[in-house]
Amino acid sequence: MSELIQKNDNRATIRWKLMASVSAAALIASSMAASEVLAADSDVSRPLIWIELGAQMERASGDGPFTPEFYGSLDPSLSSPNKIQGELPWALGQEAKISLQPQDSDWIFSAGIRYGRAKSKRSAQPQTNAAAHPFVYPSPHFYYSPGGAYQSYKWVCCKTVPGVPAKVGFADTESRHQESHLILDFQAGKDVGIGLFGRDSSSVVSAGVRFAQFTTRSEIDVKARGDVLHYNGFAYAYPAFASGFPQKYNAATKFRAYSLTAGSARSFNGIGPSLSWDASATLAGNSDTSELTLDWGVNVAVLFGKQKTHTHHQSSGQQYYAKYGAYRPHPGRGYLSLYNHPRVDHTRSRNVTVPNIGGMAGLSIKFPDAKISIGYRADYFFGAMDSGWDTRKSANRSFMGPFASISVGLGD
Repeated sequence: MSELIQKNDNRATIRWKLMASVSAAALIASSMAASEVLAADSDVSRPLIWIELGAQMERASGDGPFTPEFYGSLDPSLSSPNKIQGELPWALGQEAKISLQPQDSDWIFSAGIRYGRAKSKRSAQPQTNAAAHPFVYPSPHFYYSPGGAYQSYKWVCCKTVPGVPAKVGFADTESRHQESHLILDFQAGKDVGIGLFGRDSSSVVSAGVRFAQFTTRSEIDVKARGDVLHYNGFAYAYPAFASGFPQKYNAATKFRAYSLTAGSARSFNGIGPSLSWDASATLAGNSDTSELTLDWGVNVAVLFGKQKTHTHHQSSGQQYYAKYGAYRPHPGRGYLSLYNHPRVDHTRSRNVTVPNIGGMAGLSIKFPDAKISIGYRADYFFGAMDSGWDTRKSANRSFMGPFASISVGLGD
């Protein structure tokens, strides 16, 4: 009897285990089916096309200034004209991008464009302080007086006389500069690490082609006066002569005047392979409603293209002199040419290979079919421009600054 009871118990145990196994298998199967349904629903609701529009507050690097020889002859207290050459202001660059991700695929195909331009017109008129250049005359001087005896006198004047303009040093500079750039990207990428950095994160590696075009134009005009030796003023001779009063003399004036005109037109056009990595990680929220993500990325490219440069410049220097004596002016007065460099033009063209590297970091608020992003981005193109004047000089071109964009998803 006990053996029969034991057999029945074993059979009941076997049936219970069998039912548990079947139930577990059914549960697993239903879970897998549910996950497939959810995935299918997710695929159906995912937009096929993303359109992104944005702008970047960027500052492009400028060209090297032209430095003529007479800059070294200007008064040290004057601000150098070089300070306003080649410095571009902040400008607003536009950008657009369209991306396509087919259903049931991790591949993403995209085309993007970035365009920006900057223009500046600056002028400066620094001048020296007249009080910093008092009259300096040897003393004593000797003059043959009407009485027939040599009398000693000295010049007395350490400041300008009201109503008589002082000849101060100055550098009147006007600079005009404009820049434009166009960058096109065509890429195919794949999400190689869904969830690599946590729930709902992504890591997309893309390869493609990048095209870049840069142009700059600049003009510089400088009128300067340096080496101010004396002012137009008055001096007095002591002791008094036959008139009984101190004699008044016009002071001598001597200075140098300079002028410069220079301009340039430079460009680069190049195309080559590119590679980029864009990633994001969820900081808060979920993909079903909204989420805050941390975004970052890097890009590299090698561009093969042509560099073109045309420059011109001309400069001159003159020395003005006027001598005045006790009772009448000396006949020597006028301008003496120090040098005259006529207009010189240089045109150069060269095939170059330009490495490009860039990066970005920012934050995004993502919705199922929209995204708002802000961040900071920089792009460097090494040796892209020829910034030389008389000879070639390789220079980098860079674009950097904060950006903001909004993306909208279309299609299911």
